[in-house]
Amino acid sequence: MPSSAEPVRHMGSDTTGPPGPSPDTPPASTSNRVIPFGRRNTRTGQGRRTPQPAQPERAVAPGSPEQQLAETAEAWFLKRGTSLTDETTAATYRATLDLVQLMLDGSLHEQIVGEDEHRHLTGMVRGLRDAPDAL
Repeated sequence: MPSSAEPVRHMGSDTTGPPGPSPDTPPASTSNRVIPFGRRNTRTGQGRRTPQPAQPERAVAPGSPEQQLAETAEAWFLKRGTSLTDETTAATYRATLDLVQLMLDGSLHEQIVGEDEHRHLTGMVRGLRDAPDAL
């Protein structure tokens, strides 16, 4: 093996390396080298989510309908021995509501619900999803 101070001799096609076209000749097609940047998967190879930027907290007025909904949801959880102020519980709660939203979006796509119903139900799900932030 030559030292790093010695120049590397180019030996044409006899050099070792990965199979494929040589760097001297351009590939016939580069379509298989395109990386789609549409929806990105936020999971790592170990199945853990990659860190996401913190969402800005929304201020909820005391006594507002949003605050009342948050307190109702929290009371429901407290009866079951947990709380939406617990980060793990809140994350699971939001993930479940994301799944409900996916179901609603599918229902709209399949024309099971109309635009108005979808908009109304989506607003309700968003209100529930924001409940941990209002506590």
